[in-house]
Amino acid sequence: MKKVLVVGAGGQGGPCASILARDKDISGIVLGDIDLDLANKVKEYIGSDKITTMKIDAGEIEEIAQAAQGVDAIINLVVPQFNTNIMKAALRSGSHYVDAALDYPAMAQLTERKPPELDNEFKKAGLTALIACGGTPGLSNVLVKYVCDKFDQLDSICLRCSGAITKKPKDII
Repeated sequence: MKKVLVVGAGGQGGPCASILARDKDISGIVLGDIDLDLANKVKEYIGSDKITTMKIDAGEIEEIAQAAQGVDAIINLVVPQFNTNIMKAALRSGSHYVDAALDYPAMAQLTERKPPELDNEFKKAGLTALIACGGTPGLSNVLVKYVCDKFDQLDSICLRCSGAITKKPKDII
């Protein structure tokens, strides 16, 4: 059974904790947020005894690392400015890492095929870090809308997200 720390109890963290609470392979969820009242309300709403709550300040690496002791993975669902802190906490606690935030630096790393921040450190630790997992469906929805507006009729759309942008279209700023 796996234990997970979800950092952020808001619009993404609450639904994530709810889904994890129903997963038979998850034995425990630490739901952390700077607003402990919010985390407690989410826990109460979900109604699962798998969830414990903690006040966690995503600006404090050691605080996050302490909360992550004994978890298998950290799921970061706060704003991108805290990604590095939470990644460093994952390394300190020996936890795998996932985030959903897609900001410009992460987009540049992905599209320019640059190694992600702390890539070597995660490799050396034998841990996985998945970054920018929230880029789709959000970004893909915007791109699909952009393409659809170019056609009078469209029967279907198929997407494959991978690789680098090799040529910037002239009509995209």
